[in-house]
Amino acid sequence: MKIAILGATGRTGRLLVARALNRGHEVIALARRPDQIIASSNLRVLRADVSEPGSVAAAVGDSDIVLSGLGIAKKQDPAVLIDGARQLAAAGPRVIWLTSLGMGATEGALGPLTGALLKQALRHEWSAKDLAGQAIRDAGGTTVYAGPLTGRPYQENGRLIEATTYRPRAFPPLAPRAGIAALMITEAETPQFADADTIALFDQSR
Repeated sequence: MKIAILGATGRTGRLLVARALNRGHEVIALARRPDQIIASSNLRVLRADVSEPGSVAAAVGDSDIVLSGLGIAKKQDPAVLIDGARQLAAAGPRVIWLTSLGMGATEGALGPLTGALLKQALRHEWSAKDLAGQAIRDAGGTTVYAGPLTGRPYQENGRLIEATTYRPRAFPPLAPRAGIAALMITEAETPQFADADTIALFDQSR
């Protein structure tokens, strides 16, 4: 399978690249600064900037699927997320899009108090994440909502569930970045949630 990965230089993006390569896939790493990634066997590195119309679609090319670990810095314009989602949606291949639990289609998933605090803290990107997720769903893609990301090792204890089956809880479940990468690659290989909102859950007892 030929997998394109947007945001490939980020902490989650790098793990997506590594996981896909380990699974034997051909990988196209898309990044604004491609010099930060060293090309290797089965790995091509291409420049793609969502702020430049057309650059993402051109880089995606004939990929079978696109995985996005695209994120924004605190001072960055949240419109980057909307632009990125819309460009991927228009590029053609199916998209698996990583986003934040409690926002967008999962608003209310963290209960009224925590949800209100989260909305206040992240108000600058709230609407953008909702619109980005909607663009992906409308194009037949999958959104993966995750709680706070951690650097912990993955214990093969994760799964995706449909967002509609999730019961609100006061505190968001932690999500190891390596686990998120694993779940997104698995969904790419064996699609179960096309055109759906999903939530990444991990067994915290392991």
